[in-house]
Amino acid sequence: MSHSASSTPYTSIASCGSQDKKSKEDKSYLEDAVNGDKGDGYSDDEDDDGPTEHVDDDNAMAMAIEATKKFLSDNPDASPSAIAEKVVNEQMASGLKSQDKIHIFISASFTIDFFKHKQVPTHAPTIAKITQGKNVMERHLISACEGLCYDKPKNFAVLIKQLFDEEVLEEDTILEWAGEGRTDYTLESVDEDQRCSMRAEAEPVVVWLQEDDSSDEDSD
Repeated sequence: MSHSASSTPYTSIASCGSQDKKSKEDKSYLEDAVNGDKGDGYSDDEDDDGPTEHVDDDNAMAMAIEATKKFLSDNPDASPSAIAEKVVNEQMASGLKSQDKIHIFISASFTIDFFKHKQVPTHAPTIAKITQGKNVMERHLISACEGLCYDKPKNFAVLIKQLFDEEVLEEDTILEWAGEGRTDYTLESVDEDQRCSMRAEAEPVVVWLQEDDSSDEDSD
């Protein structure tokens, strides 16, 4: 998966209403993430798998998540292919939608302090197996990240940057998401204030991607 230049437009955080812009000091944590420093300064020690929706049966989703968690616990050395197959089997057995595969996996394998346990590099190969580089699945991946981080919006920005670094979340997908407001991808449990907070925290990532595009275009 390449990080190619993109001309995808995006809207500013002003589209979220009265959301205040962060100061340079407030954004220093994200600059560290962009530059490769993913230290422990983004969250406390609380674990929160976050809710997962876009399903007709919440109990079915909960059971699929728990079954996947158990599989991961019982099979710590399972390959990405084996894990992805387990997730697909749980999704199908539960009668859930195809896109729910990524929601199941993120809820089962990620915690809010993902950066402390290097969960992104650990699980990136499995994410790639599940999403297969498809835009729709990557949009649901962002949605699942919102569901995980809605109480910790700074962590959301770090998460999508790390997923981009691991080449399981395309630049075009991030910019497409950034250019839209609330959509059908957005979980119902994520209210508008929370969504706008995450969008605001992600603004430095969006700007960084756009500036990188401009540099690539200038060098052509």
